[in-house]
Amino acid sequence: MSSKRGRSVTAAIFIFFALSCLNSISTTQVGDSDEMSDPDTFCISDQYIMQSYFTTQSSLNDSEFRNFLLLHHQCPENIPSEDVPVVAMLQHRDITGEGSHRHLLTSIKLRPFHSHELVIVERLPLGVFADPFELQSLQQRSAFRDVSVFGDTDLEQPSFRSNRSVVEIHVEINGSGEISVKLPLHARYQPIGENGYSRVEFGEPDLFLCSRHVLNKGQEQRRCLVLSIGRSKTQTRSVVWEIPAGIRSHTEYVSVITFVAAVLSALSILVASVLSSKVESCKITKQL
Repeated sequence: MSSKRGRSVTAAIFIFFALSCLNSISTTQVGDSDEMSDPDTFCISDQYIMQSYFTTQSSLNDSEFRNFLLLHHQCPENIPSEDVPVVAMLQHRDITGEGSHRHLLTSIKLRPFHSHELVIVERLPLGVFADPFELQSLQQRSAFRDVSVFGDTDLEQPSFRSNRSVVEIHVEINGSGEISVKLPLHARYQPIGENGYSRVEFGEPDLFLCSRHVLNKGQEQRRCLVLSIGRSKTQTRSVVWEIPAGIRSHTEYVSVITFVAAVLSALSILVASVLSSKVESCKITKQL
């Protein structure tokens, strides 16, 4: 009996120490996660954030984008950080316009900052694209401070042969801190479906607050604060563009009609050429 009692006491002591160790480990992990919850920052020397990404990546990968910025672009110690509270809220987001040319409207409320600019990264879904020449024209008219398109910029490719593209917009922060951006978008040719429409859904944009360039070892760099990144779906409401597409059940009818129209066109051209040659021969005969 005494041996069994001793074994039970030993087991109870062992369980007590095990629970204590697990508690200390979980406390340490919570402390580390609290430290990670601080605002994330990174430093870049390129003109655009996406320019740094696409120098090493051939296509956009949403899961790798955040890690690429925060792990590969850590800020040097001599670039000062600004410990200021940041208040940014996505107020409104919608698709406006008609037809295959629309505008993606985004309204953001941001606390005013001096010597800073807001960088908006729109990771466009498959099926839509932004015209770089049109955006450059808007930049020249001071709609944006700076703008550029990365990724698949081939405007002629249909949706099923294209890759995603990214638009990076730089906006000067005004005194009120309220910013509205209207991004012109165009629909690509959609694949054939069952209901005649292709559903394209937009996620939330990535938002960064970037300072002016700071000289670091002969190279200009600037610190960017991550306001929002990595959300594939908008938290306000879904922003959807239903783009017209061909209906699969109509392909046979379209093929038959196209074939008949091509045959009739060829016959009409042949008849017209024969009649024209006869008229010319009659004129020559009369002259003789």
